[in-house]
Amino acid sequence: MDPLQMSHRARSNFGATTRTSQSASPVACKNTTEPAPKLGKPRGPLVEPPGVANGRISPSTDVEPWVEHYWWVRWDVAEPQVAEVLSYPSVHVTFEGADARIVGVVRKKFTRRLTGCGQVFALKFRPGMFRPWFGAPVVRLTDESPPLGGQLGAPPTLLLREIFAENDEIARARLLEAHLRARLPPSDAEAELARDLVERVRTERELKSVAELARASGLGIRALQRLFRECVGVGPKWVVRRFRLQEAAELLATTDQSVGAVAAALDYFDQAHFVRDFKAVVGETPSEYVRRARAPSESRTALKTR
Repeated sequence: MDPLQMSHRARSNFGATTRTSQSASPVACKNTTEPAPKLGKPRGPLVEPPGVANGRISPSTDVEPWVEHYWWVRWDVAEPQVAEVLSYPSVHVTFEGADARIVGVVRKKFTRRLTGCGQVFALKFRPGMFRPWFGAPVVRLTDESPPLGGQLGAPPTLLLREIFAENDEIARARLLEAHLRARLPPSDAEAELARDLVERVRTERELKSVAELARASGLGIRALQRLFRECVGVGPKWVVRRFRLQEAAELLATTDQSVGAVAAALDYFDQAHFVRDFKAVVGETPSEYVRRARAPSESRTALKTR
């Protein structure tokens, strides 16, 4: 049985309904809000090099079922700086200079060298929710960043021109939303199921394996894997591990807990396993990362989650 056939049974096993699943259809949104600054920090450490500013903007309620938020970065640096991102299982669309791109899920650590001055404006789709706009398996975008086509309902050149004609990020978000509203796709039960399952992994610590997620969702393991590849772009095992590593990076950077204590807190059976997982993604051991993350701000690079 494929994921779409099982979607109704899977949803019936959810128990508590997430905020995103409550707003699965834009028709249900009676009072549409406007884009507004998103408070708080992304989960995980957020340590910016000097000369770099960034922020996030919450979407209006009628596009919220698809869009997690808009984000922006501006930099003006005298010396080259390195920003590092431990990505979420989300697809982004980025606008920079004369370039508009779709950025699929990045499985390794994303690293960007910043020089001179520049800016990026982007939107982050909720996990699974770019599939209705893309019209094809999202796994095709994983670790890829192809040029944006007409997926958002307007030529990329027009979007770039209009976005960067505005200096205010809220105005940019409002402008981009006008184009999104003209292109809102029909309901996609598979994408919405994938979105809600990823949210459960993020918020429910007890879902720490693919087998547990399959039981909680009502899907078989193979159906769950197919659903995630089709809609999210990565498998459920990757999603479970990524959220654990994001939490690990946050704890290592912002608390005085030891590497062993963090491994235990995240239910790793042994510290060596945790060290291997962390180094495979971040590129350094937890101890090496601790020394860098807790160093004075002027001497460290940024590792953040977006």
